[in-house]
Amino acid sequence: QAAARATASGAGATARATATLPAPTPATSPARPQATAAQLLMPVSAVAFGPAGSADGDNPQNADRVLTGSSGGWLTDWYTTASFGGLKTGTGLLLDMGRTVTITSVRLTLGGLPGASLELRLGTVPELPGLRVVKAATATGDVLTLRLTKAVSARYVLLWFTRLPPDAAGTYQVSVRQVTVDGRP
Repeated sequence: QAAARATASGAGATARATATLPAPTPATSPARPQATAAQLLMPVSAVAFGPAGSADGDNPQNADRVLTGSSGGWLTDWYTTASFGGLKTGTGLLLDMGRTVTITSVRLTLGGLPGASLELRLGTVPELPGLRVVKAATATGDVLTLRLTKAVSARYVLLWFTRLPPDAAGTYQVSVRQVTVDGRP
């Protein structure tokens, strides 16, 4: 009888312990890592860039001014037509980010009249054929923000002007006062 009581009380203890255990929780999917917010990325250099690379860029002595917003910025050579007087297919600025980064947008502060058309080209080599066009736009004001629909990993950012706006002298050229790049390091 004592053995039966011990077994009964032991079973009761087990039942009470089981009854007080919390109910199992349903399995949940692991938390997704949150994407880090875009931030201002600082290029290590800016150079004038032409169809043959940095060897034939317009006004190379002023290209790095676009990184600091220095007075005057960078100004292309002047041309007789919006399409470079038939002398070349484009001109631009090549920014070196120093390493591969993730780019979400590029913002240009322009000077002069609207109407410049450009391609935003990104890649891992500083050569025109190796820089993929990810966005094209025509400036309608002093500030042009090129937001990418999908972030792109790249080391080099090329602002490749394909048409120039008219200037006050009746020729064609574009002025870039400052360039900023947003993304993730």
